[in-house]
Amino acid sequence: MLTFAGIVISFVCIVVGIIFLDGQLGDFLDPASFLMVIVPTIACVVGSFPMATLKKIPAHFKVLLGKEYDPTEYIDKIVQLAEKARREGLLAFEKEQVDDQLMAYALRMMVDGLDKFSVKFALEDCINGIKERHAEAASIYDKAGMFAPAFGMVGTVVSLINMLMNLDFADPNAINALGANMSAALITTLYGSLFANIIFLPIASKLKILHKKEIFCKTMVCNGLLSILNGDNPRVIKDYLVEQLSADDGRVFKDEQKS
Repeated sequence: MLTFAGIVISFVCIVVGIIFLDGQLGDFLDPASFLMVIVPTIACVVGSFPMATLKKIPAHFKVLLGKEYDPTEYIDKIVQLAEKARREGLLAFEKEQVDDQLMAYALRMMVDGLDKFSVKFALEDCINGIKERHAEAASIYDKAGMFAPAFGMVGTVVSLINMLMNLDFADPNAINALGANMSAALITTLYGSLFANIIFLPIASKLKILHKKEIFCKTMVCNGLLSILNGDNPRVIKDYLVEQLSADDGRVFKDEQKS
């Protein structure tokens, strides 16, 4: 929820700032400017990605609101599996129920008797596929964050052109309205900047951080299960996995680990 809380707090602070600067909120509400920024931004995003990718957008918000990957839970589960394999053998994994799809896939391969290198290559292919999907998801919001300010500037240029074309220096009323017209022209730039920096780019950044956390845990699954296949002692496996975590608090993730 921190992502959406940050978005709401940012908008509230801007509104409060406008009020404190003796501004009128109504002066900052312009449907035409909103239309010139948001609709072209959405249209260009739709035109930049296949429909199969765009259909996954609701799932992105489910990820943002969901539980983050916890490496300590994975370490505990892998050590538990190592101890079970040491006592009962790899065939004991046949009835093992796990929530993580990658781990479940690896356990099925281990039960089927695949060798260490086959399991390693299969898991690496799965992790690479996850990386591709995640990169594509984050790029949607990166693109939107790039398009929104651009169309904000386009809207400002269009408004300025219209203002100058209709400016009549012989008309005192037109000259007096120059400041108000200039302010209205800048609203589209404001909208583009707000939507890019408060909504689109923070979502992209959060998805990238969650991606690193997930890949770290998936890589830990790969390394841990390969160690089980190698017949390593559960205590050695635990020490090896714990060592991959940050020494600060065990919850800070390093860059993506290599299998």
